[in-house]
Amino acid sequence: MAEQLFASFLLDRDQGLEIAIAAEYVTEATSVTSNIQALPASVPYLQGIMRLRDAVIPVLNLKKRMRLAGSVEYDDNAKIAVILLGNQRFGLLFDDIKEVLRVDDSLLLPIQPALQGDDCLISELISLHDQQRTIEVLDLDRIFQNFDLSANGTDSLLPPADTTEQHTYSRYVIFSSGKREYGVPVENSRELTFISEIDDMFKTGSLEGALQLRGHTIPVMNACALLNETATEATSPLSRILVMSTDALNFGMIIDEVIEILTVCNEDILPMPASENLSVTGIYEPVANRNIMLLDVAKLVDSQMQLLESMAKIRTGDDVYEVKSGNYSESKHLITENCYLVFSIDKYFAIELKDVREIIENKMLMSTPGAQGYDAKVLNLRGHVIPVVDLRMFYDYQEQQTEKNSSRLIICGNDRQMVALQVDRIVTIYKQETFHKTPSLNPQFQPKKDTLDRLIEFVGEQGIKEHVLVINTENLIKNHIQQSTEETIPAAVTDPPRNPQTDIPQGVQ
Repeated sequence: MAEQLFASFLLDRDQGLEIAIAAEYVTEATSVTSNIQALPASVPYLQGIMRLRDAVIPVLNLKKRMRLAGSVEYDDNAKIAVILLGNQRFGLLFDDIKEVLRVDDSLLLPIQPALQGDDCLISELISLHDQQRTIEVLDLDRIFQNFDLSANGTDSLLPPADTTEQHTYSRYVIFSSGKREYGVPVENSRELTFISEIDDMFKTGSLEGALQLRGHTIPVMNACALLNETATEATSPLSRILVMSTDALNFGMIIDEVIEILTVCNEDILPMPASENLSVTGIYEPVANRNIMLLDVAKLVDSQMQLLESMAKIRTGDDVYEVKSGNYSESKHLITENCYLVFSIDKYFAIELKDVREIIENKMLMSTPGAQGYDAKVLNLRGHVIPVVDLRMFYDYQEQQTEKNSSRLIICGNDRQMVALQVDRIVTIYKQETFHKTPSLNPQFQPKKDTLDRLIEFVGEQGIKEHVLVINTENLIKNHIQQSTEETIPAAVTDPPRNPQTDIPQGVQ
C-alpha cells in the first residue's frame, strides 16, 4: 500500500489542534530566529517579515488565517515551518513542532466538498486509530489561491543570484544529544517516533532494543553511546527515536530533542582534519558560538553493522526485512550462535534465541470450544491462527496465582507451523557456548522428555549457577501439537544439527 510523508505541527496547544503538511513542501522547521517585523497595510493574517540567514521571508499567522476561536497570538516558544510553494518561500507559525510520520493512504480521510466552506483550508484528515489521534492536513494551495506563485515570482528565501560564485545547499535534521548539536542529512532521515514504543527485550551495550514499525523490526541505538557523549540518567518528554536509513540498513537512534530542519550552504561547512573521525563530515556554525557537527550516517554505524543487521532481521510478521537488498525476503533470524532466551514458569527454562520469532504480551487469547488441556487456546496473529501452549500446564506446574495478563507469549516455530509459548515472564538473553545432554529427569518431566534434550549452565542475578533445561520447540510442535496451521511461516533456513557435549552433569530435579 502506498505511503506519504508528512510533517506535523501543533497549531494550537490549548485546543490540541494538530496540523500536517506534506513533507515535500517543508524546507525547514525551526524556532523564530529573529524579530518578526510587522508590515503596514498587509493582509490581517500576515504576522510580518523575518530575516532567515541571508534572505527575508513573509511569516503567516495560521491561527488568524484559519479564523480560530480564542487567542490567535504566539508566545516566545513559537516555531516556524518554512515551506516552498511554486517558486516562493513562506513561514507558517505554529505553537510547536511535533514529528515526521509516514502515513498509509488508507489512513487519509477526504473531507466531502459539501461539508466545506468557500475558504476551507483543510483537505483531508489523518486518522491514527492505534493512538486515537486525528491530524488535519493543510491544503497549501488554498492558502495562497489568490496569489500568483508561478515560476516568474521571486524566491524570497534563496540568496540573490551571484554571477561569480555558485552556492549549493543541503538540508539537515538538527538534534541534540548530551551537550552537543548534531545534524544528519534529510535524505537519511525517515521519521520520528516516541520512545514508549521501544521494546528493550534485546538491549545490550549501545543497543537499546527494537522498534516495531509497520511490521518490521528497527534496531535502536543510544545516541550518547554512539556519539561518545556522557549518557543521561533518563529521557525527557522531548526525547524521540530518530529513524534513519542508509544503503545497507534502517535503524533508530534515541536522541534528546529534535531542534530544527536546517538548510545549510555547503560552502560554509568547515571540513574536518583528515585524522579526525570520518563519521563527522564537517562543522556548521549558523550563528556565532553555535557549532553543529554534521554526521555521515553510514560511517557512524559502520562498527555496529553486524549487530544492527542481525537485529533488523527479527521476524515480526509474515516477512523479514532484508536490510541489504531493501526488499522483503524469507531468511531465518539468527542474532548469534549459542544464545538463549531465558524465561520462568515456576523455575527457569530456556529456548534457543534463533528459534524466537517475536515476543508479545498475553492479550486476546481465544478458547477453543470443547477443547481442554495445555493447548486449548489460540491466537489470531496478523491473520494466522496460532495454537497457544500454556507451558505451566504442559510441564505439570500449578496454575499461576498472579494476573495472567502479566505473562508473555514467545512466538516460535518451524517452516510449517508456529506456536505461542505462554510463560510467566522473560528473564534475560544469555550466551552460553556449551550445552549438555539432559540426564535422567524427575517423573514430572518424563511424559515430555523429548522436549527437554539439553541443558545449559545459567548464572542468574544473584551470581548463583544453576542448570536450566532448554526446550526443543521442534519436538514440542511435532509430537505434542495436534492442530495444523499450514503455511503459517515462509520457508526458513534449516537449523544446524545439534552437537551435544560429552561432559554430562548430575541429574536435574
